[in-house]
Amino acid sequence: MAFGLHSLTDQLRWIARNTRRLVVTLVGFSILGAGLAMLVLPGPGIIVVLLGFAVLAREFTWAERALDRTAASAATATTKVTATKVGKLTLAASALSMIIGGGVVMFIYSEQKLIGASVTIAGIIALSTVLPAVQRWLNRKVSERERH
Repeated sequence: MAFGLHSLTDQLRWIARNTRRLVVTLVGFSILGAGLAMLVLPGPGIIVVLLGFAVLAREFTWAERALDRTAASAATATTKVTATKVGKLTLAASALSMIIGGGVVMFIYSEQKLIGASVTIAGIIALSTVLPAVQRWLNRKVSERERH
């Protein structure tokens, strides 16, 4: 091409590649920010933080490393809680309380439906950690972390 200009195809590829990266960055940081807020507000904070890192990991290596570290830390904490029968029962009881409490908030306080729904979802996620398949996954994550 004359004057060292790039072809239209090259320009369109560059725009598409950078638009994708921009969208992944904006969506990933938005999800990550919501997850960080949920660490102190009602909601499944750790899960949303993991989701934010998973989105960002599609474009950034640092996010992939952060995702691995965060998942391993969450797995270690969960494994410590569920290592005993008392821990499992306590976790199950608190998760059921969150599910019931969130449901009550959704139905009685209609203006607080979002908070009730996020507490219910957090309870469901917490309850799922006592499932055997989830326990096996958590144990694998903990053993991976100990190897590194």
